[in-house]
Amino acid sequence: MHKILAIITLKLKETLKSPLTLIFLFVMPIVFSIIFGSTASDTKKPTVAFILEPNQDELDQEIFQILKKNTKFLWIKATESDAKDLVSEEKVIASVKVANPLKSHIKVKEIFDVTVFKKTEEYAVLSPYLKETAAIIYQINQGVKEQKSVSLTNALNKLNESGTISLVEKNQDGQASQQPNLIPLGFTIIFMMFAISSSVSSIHLEYRDYTWQRLLSSPIHKISVLLGYFIAYFLLGWIQLGVLLTVLSIFFNVYLGNLMLILVFGSFVIGLVVSLGFMIATLSHTKKQAEVFSAIIIVGTCMLGGIYWPLDIVPDIMKKISLAIPQTWMMSGFGEIMSGTVNHSILLLDITVLAAFTIVFMVIGLKSIKSY
Repeated sequence: MHKILAIITLKLKETLKSPLTLIFLFVMPIVFSIIFGSTASDTKKPTVAFILEPNQDELDQEIFQILKKNTKFLWIKATESDAKDLVSEEKVIASVKVANPLKSHIKVKEIFDVTVFKKTEEYAVLSPYLKETAAIIYQINQGVKEQKSVSLTNALNKLNESGTISLVEKNQDGQASQQPNLIPLGFTIIFMMFAISSSVSSIHLEYRDYTWQRLLSSPIHKISVLLGYFIAYFLLGWIQLGVLLTVLSIFFNVYLGNLMLILVFGSFVIGLVVSLGFMIATLSHTKKQAEVFSAIIIVGTCMLGGIYWPLDIVPDIMKKISLAIPQTWMMSGFGEIMSGTVNHSILLLDITVLAAFTIVFMVIGLKSIKSY
């Protein structure tokens, strides 16, 4: 065991004294997080135009009051012609109109007519909210028809006045749930992959200087050597992730969710990053070649995996491709934990997929290392 600890200590000291590695591990993620994270947090609320003509009845007014309960959007009233101009000029993300006429036999999908210029990330959040509201109105209308006592307008009015309709989700701490800002975390993952991949590729320098051959020919077992390397880079990843999560919590006031889940899921993420770096290093013939392959693979997969932009706004074909990208499952898991409303079945699926990727990468890496 002390031999493994000696390898771990040696590799950590060797890696952390490299200025380039420190820049990739801490400086670059913090700088990019501050720049892009602050920009994302300072954005204005997306505006939605609700079409309300002067001669429209009170039912539309009541529905408008229900929609306004979602404070993530800025709801404004507009005539149909004004709303059309606002959408075409992209001053609003969408215009919403109550289907005319709103008959007693309405269906859930027929309640709102929505017009958009293009399906943005904000619209991806708005769309399910409109569907949820439509479902509520539909259920109330069904109840009104069965009771035959009050009109739909009066029923919505009473619910609005009583404040019993609540479309704001709560997390486990009783706070309003919101889509977490994962941009800073995304940059952390990117630079972690670069830093660990660069560190692992140093195996080529050790091979060139015959350090690796002497180490494998020493009394220490080959498995112990590999385990020492893996644990060292695993701890390196956690040092970075721990520092960056602390920065997110302090400077961005980001809700991190359940810390135990963060610890477990973060370990699977770091394990995958180390195994990917190990596979790239062993499949390459030189350190320079490993660095080139790492840059191509990391940048390409981060683009496809939702690190640079949300997958909600990409075409369906890209969403299908992203399922084969590890970063997709990384962002999904962290987003699930940090949202405060954890769906454990989704999180378990994310962990399972990451574990599968890790095993595959590690097996490929171990087979390739025999050439040394």
